[in-house]
Amino acid sequence: KKARQGYKKRMWTYNAEGFRVFVFFFAYQFKNLWDAYVWDDGPEFIFHHTVSIITSWSGMYPGVGQIYAVFFMGLSEISTATLVLLANFDPTLGVEGLADAFPLTKIVCAVAFVVTFVACRNIMWPWAGWHYWKDTWEALANPKDQKAKENAWILKRTLFVLISLTF
Repeated sequence: KKARQGYKKRMWTYNAEGFRVFVFFFAYQFKNLWDAYVWDDGPEFIFHHTVSIITSWSGMYPGVGQIYAVFFMGLSEISTATLVLLANFDPTLGVEGLADAFPLTKIVCAVAFVVTFVACRNIMWPWAGWHYWKDTWEALANPKDQKAKENAWILKRTLFVLISLTF
C-alpha cells in the first residue's frame, strides 16, 4: 500500500493560522458553554460545547491537525456567523420588533444562512472530513509514526467527533 503523501506535515506540523483558529474557537466555545449553562439551553448544548472545547484543546496541545482547524473551526463557522445575525430577528429570543422594522434584512440574513450552511456544512465539510479521515488512518496505520502512537487516543477521539458531527 502506498503511503498518503504529506500526511505527517498536515497532522503534526505547527501551523500558526490553525493554532490561532483553535484559540479563538476554544474561547468562543467556552463562552457558549457558559451561555448554555446560564440560559438553561439543555444538556445537548452543554455536551456539544464541552466536546468542542476538548477537541480544540487537542489541536493546540499536543498539536494535532492544526492545518485542518482553518476549515473545521474557521471557514465552516461562516454559517454560524450568519445564523447569529439571523437570530437577532427571532421574535422571542431576538430583538423585539426588528423583523417588522427590517423585513428585507431578515430575508437576506435567512438566505445567507441557508447558502453558507449548504456550502460550508453540506458540500465542503464532507470533502475536508474525508481528507482528515484518510490522514488520521494513515497515521494510525504507520507503525513507524511515533507521534501517531503517542497521540492515538486523540486521533481516534477527534475522528469520532468528526464522524458524529458529519452525520
